[in-house]
Amino acid sequence: MLMIQRRYSLILGLGSLRSYLPNHFVPTCALLILSSLFPTIAQPAMPSKDGGPHGNIHPSLDLSALTGPLQELTPEERKVVDETVELVRHKRHTAALLNLGRLIGSNPQNSALRVLRAYVLLEVGNVSGALDEARSAEASGVRSAYRCWFLAQVAYLAGNVPLCRREIKHIGSDESYGHAADALRRRVETGSK
Repeated sequence: MLMIQRRYSLILGLGSLRSYLPNHFVPTCALLILSSLFPTIAQPAMPSKDGGPHGNIHPSLDLSALTGPLQELTPEERKVVDETVELVRHKRHTAALLNLGRLIGSNPQNSALRVLRAYVLLEVGNVSGALDEARSAEASGVRSAYRCWFLAQVAYLAGNVPLCRREIKHIGSDESYGHAADALRRRVETGSK
């Protein structure tokens, strides 16, 4: 009980989050409380030993492909993105999601931030949330082969075969992602895991 009280008092000490994320204060606190009480929830999803249905598919984060939308951010916001990437590298997903929530709040149409949040959500095993973010990223801004490729992979993981096929068609002839997209298309068509 004492451990729970300490964790709860730690959460209560974060009252400054109200100014940090005014529209997301309650959901943010709920996420922090859950992640501190149940630390395994906040851990990345690990594929099963047999690979699971989509065990060896995990979209990679290609920041160089997101350079354009990242340039639209202020220098201070780009610094927060850099810090967020470091948080993700150190598996501090809750803090990364807090940063991204604030950044997306002030830049809702920035596709790079949406892709980054989708990636973090995949890391914590939230495929449905990642699919929503990847869709938002693909719908905002100029069409990008990387965003289509990322969405195709997330759609595959989520079991949304029609969306996966649609995105594969968008990038079938792309030099960077065409070969990988063709391999994914074959997996989808054969139903292979």
